[in-house]
Amino acid sequence: MAQQSSAGDVSGGGSPAGRSADRPAPEAMPPPRLSVTVQPREDLYAMLDAVAAREVPDNILISAAAGTGKTVLVADWLARETAAREIAWLVLGPADNDAEELRRRVVGLWERLSSAGRPTVLVLDDAHEVRDDVALGVLASLVDSAPAHSTVVVACRRTPDLPFSRYALDGTLTWIGWEELALGRPEATAIVEEYGHSLGESDLDALLELTRGWAAPLRLAAIRLSNHTDPSGAIADLVRYPQRISEYVVAETLDALPAYLLRFIEATSIVEFFDADLAEQLDEASVDRVASDREKFGVPVVRCSSDAAGVRYGWHPLIRAHARAGIRDRDPQRVARLHRTAARWFLEAREPLVALEHLVALGDEAAIDELALLHGLTVVFDGRTEELWNLLGARYADLPAVRYLRALAAVEQNCPDAARAFLAAPDSASTSGGVASAATAFAAALSVEIAVIGGSAMPKDALAAFEECGPSGSADLDCYVALQHSVARMFLGDPASSERLLREALSLGDVGAHPRLILRTLARLSILSGVTGDLTTMSLRAGHALEYAAAHGLTDRIDAFQCAAAVCMDTYVRSEQLPDDSPVHALAVTSPRRTRPDGTSAPVSGGHAEVAFALLQARRTVRPTTAEADAVSRALIGLLSRGPQAGLSNTLVTPAMAVVLDAGRMNTAAQVIEKAADAFGEIPDVVVARAMVELHVGRTGAAGELLATVRDRPLHPALAVRAWLLDAVVANREHRSDDASVALSRALELAEPARIVMPFLDCAADAAELLAALPPGGEHTHEFVVHVRAKLLDANAGRNPGLTRTEKVVLGELATGRQLREIARELHVSLNTVRTHTRNLYRKLDVASRAEAVETATRRGLL
Repeated sequence: MAQQSSAGDVSGGGSPAGRSADRPAPEAMPPPRLSVTVQPREDLYAMLDAVAAREVPDNILISAAAGTGKTVLVADWLARETAAREIAWLVLGPADNDAEELRRRVVGLWERLSSAGRPTVLVLDDAHEVRDDVALGVLASLVDSAPAHSTVVVACRRTPDLPFSRYALDGTLTWIGWEELALGRPEATAIVEEYGHSLGESDLDALLELTRGWAAPLRLAAIRLSNHTDPSGAIADLVRYPQRISEYVVAETLDALPAYLLRFIEATSIVEFFDADLAEQLDEASVDRVASDREKFGVPVVRCSSDAAGVRYGWHPLIRAHARAGIRDRDPQRVARLHRTAARWFLEAREPLVALEHLVALGDEAAIDELALLHGLTVVFDGRTEELWNLLGARYADLPAVRYLRALAAVEQNCPDAARAFLAAPDSASTSGGVASAATAFAAALSVEIAVIGGSAMPKDALAAFEECGPSGSADLDCYVALQHSVARMFLGDPASSERLLREALSLGDVGAHPRLILRTLARLSILSGVTGDLTTMSLRAGHALEYAAAHGLTDRIDAFQCAAAVCMDTYVRSEQLPDDSPVHALAVTSPRRTRPDGTSAPVSGGHAEVAFALLQARRTVRPTTAEADAVSRALIGLLSRGPQAGLSNTLVTPAMAVVLDAGRMNTAAQVIEKAADAFGEIPDVVVARAMVELHVGRTGAAGELLATVRDRPLHPALAVRAWLLDAVVANREHRSDDASVALSRALELAEPARIVMPFLDCAADAAELLAALPPGGEHTHEFVVHVRAKLLDANAGRNPGLTRTEKVVLGELATGRQLREIARELHVSLNTVRTHTRNLYRKLDVASRAEAVETATRRGLL
């Protein structure tokens, strides 16, 4: 909508400009013209249209804090109205608390509107200004006397004491609050662009997370951004100091609150989210009363739901920032008490990371060290280590328990050297009190696991530490210590004690030990059976461990799903299919996701397993669908973005590239290569992926040049097979048959030991043609060549040309030598239909005649 200005303009939230607070406005005025570029709210316009179209009198309550766009919404809606309506806009102010003066203003108003002989809309703007009971009675009489085909719109910052409950029961009330008014991503983008900026996705997310679509602060933020050359830095500053864009609108909200409600908001602003129980711990006010009055006074609240915690509430980020700043300035001792209360509550709720936030806010090193020791394992096993390190920062990095947790996290990442370094670092402080022996046992347990994954000698002194310590009271810590004690016994030749300790560790699952520790214990029981030579029991225990992992959603854990991902990729490269009743197959087809604390999601299975599952799913059919290819690319790009592991993540690049190219997703292929290059640089996997793209678009020479740079380097077997096979394709397309045969033989030689077949299927048409011309000899066996050919036939070797099922039938008929008319009669279709399919065949096979089509199809194994 174009910008407009007049003496009655509004600029985004509030009354028309130029209106004096102590001088009554005229009886009524037309809707104000707007001095801002309005972002269309079609959903709300449709809601308002539907209400205004009703025959019976109806009421619309728009109640929200200052600057949320109430006036803008109604004014723009009325400006867009095409129906013939009589419109009156009444702006209320402090002077309207004089009931007689208000009655003078509205007397005869309905009579005039009713006599217009058409539907009417009356807007009561700034209705929160009227608080006098008699004056409110005047407004109620005005609303109650509304004629048919009339609509009353009440816009306010705080809900006035009008009989809205009765209207709601009568079915004549429509309510619009701040959540409905909140601007979304499209509107936020348009406002920022209006002031000459364009934000990236992450910056826009941060801006929306801060403002939650609150119109006035969002526009002020856009104005501030227009004065900065670094939007990301400017947004980061706003997140740290949001008062710059919200001081007025938040003050307008908080200053109008009764003392008890403001005190409650300040107390609960200490935490990000709270439920009724936590709120009662933090403040003595009645939660039910607060919930009711919070809505009446228009204080924006956000909701957070989770299966574990149920529904929790939190204040709008801008409200919370102002409230926290206020209480810190006025009563720091109360702030300290609130933090301790919150820390205790979150520990009892099994949310140690949130509890730790409050202890960090207090700066209590002893309490932080004890919490990290007794409850930090839960945080690490929950996969939230980065949050933990960011929370503790450099200030607490050298506390003994924090170093132990860093060692544990390094062990979980299979980095024994880093773990050893953290464990060996000198103490900056000593763990004191009744947890000192638990700290010693934790350090001993870490030294055992470091020895196992690092291939070093088992530390014999760890046994003494285990024997001397008693239970710590933390199920997770006691389970971890018992688990590593059992491992030490196992590798020191005492399997009976190891079995006993593992069974003790399993029993701690009944008192709350982390499922990941239980899974690891089950895996260690399987290993113990293997060490003692009981392979049957080992297999049974491993199967049970996988079932436990599936049942408990532990698909992102190294003990279960690094193996599962390896099984999946082994199945994939051999072009096999997992049995439908396989636990890994069940996980692959369900691919569950978990929600992070910020609301985004990640695969429960972990990034590597997600890609492996998507690859296997994409190759269950002749050609991957667009959705399947997009699932592969999303999974891989997500993995590369979240922190890939060199030597593991990179092996997924070329298989994913084959699927993406097979589905024709060229833009996605470019994104995958860009992400991979950013993550790893120009490693062979990235170079081969680039060569695959060049071949796909017909730039054979460029593909050959790329392959020449990596072909003779030490490569992962699957990558080496793919590189040599692509080299053979290049040579064949350049009519260098001898070079093609040499490269193909090398690819077959490398593929045969592990039965690697998928690279041949990824370029099936070329592979079929190459195999048809393969001379006898070579290091590969004839049996493997036959195996590859059979896989090509099973998987439909002609998928690269993209032949449809009907085209394949017509191709077979063309090979019989029949005339097209005869083929049409045989297939019960028209002659023109057969001609169309034949033309499509010629185009896809890149031939000009029937003879060439039959000859090419024969070479490619399509017939």
